[in-house]
Amino acid sequence: MNIVKALVILVVLIGHAVCVHAQVVNKVVAVVNSEIITQQDVDQLLAVLYAQQVQAYKGDELLEQMEKAKKDILKRMIEDKLILSRAKELGVKVSEDDVDAKLELIKSGFPSEEAFQETMEMQGITVSDLKARYRDQIMMKKIINFEIKSKVSVLPSEIAEYYEKRREEFKQDEKYKVGHILVKAVDDVGFELAKVEEQDIYDKLEDGQDFAALAKKYSQGPNKEQGGDMGYIGRGEMLEELDEVIFELGEGEFSRPVKSRVGYHIFKVEKIKHSGYFSLEDTKVRIEQVIFQEKLKEKLDEWLAELRTGAYISIK
Repeated sequence: MNIVKALVILVVLIGHAVCVHAQVVNKVVAVVNSEIITQQDVDQLLAVLYAQQVQAYKGDELLEQMEKAKKDILKRMIEDKLILSRAKELGVKVSEDDVDAKLELIKSGFPSEEAFQETMEMQGITVSDLKARYRDQIMMKKIINFEIKSKVSVLPSEIAEYYEKRREEFKQDEKYKVGHILVKAVDDVGFELAKVEEQDIYDKLEDGQDFAALAKKYSQGPNKEQGGDMGYIGRGEMLEELDEVIFELGEGEFSRPVKSRVGYHIFKVEKIKHSGYFSLEDTKVRIEQVIFQEKLKEKLDEWLAELRTGAYISIK
């Protein structure tokens, strides 16, 4: 975790907790049961989002995005209050060990304890504020796991049905596992020298010498240390003139030296994966995860709607 990411997580997770340091009367924007949400609570999260959105949007479009974000943030904060209220109602407990582990995880994203403390001071946050917010986060996760996640399951028949209905999503194009030896060139003289050297390498291959060993010794390509191994590639991933050469080869065959704008190349096709479909066995774990997430979202939305129905919510 880098320091920028750690800082963003720190600010986002603390959220409304920093409002305890406000020196002015803060406007209440919503009341959820006996809990309040203030303008500063919303603005704190909005500021983090603004720093991200300003990179992608400008002018009226930025204002439009931020207005939408403001509504989304308030909606999420109301939902957080509802979830916490339900957790407290059911007596969900959070251990200090869990909170401390979360705190240590965030600290690990900073180069030192001093850097962490400096960031805390800049944001006007105390460790107590931070731990209180983490406690809420863990409590919400626990109640969602207990009331929703633990009750969601995916049947094998649902996985099979998903696979049959969306079979085209699991189509795989023909792929070649390719070895590559490159001798670079930048000018006419360089190209002539590269051509001679590449021909010499080709002659060694013709004599039965090992492609990977020659790649490690002579190649100037990025895969030199891997014996020229480029992994699996599909049509259209290489320069057109190279593509034509590679996909004319059979399994186990190597090409004659071929010229491109960067030098001379020799390719070897180690293995071919022919076009077809990934099997149900190959895809069932991925499909199960997709179905699980869809069901989880549906159940969570229903649960939140129920919590809203039984709660007092006032948006100012």
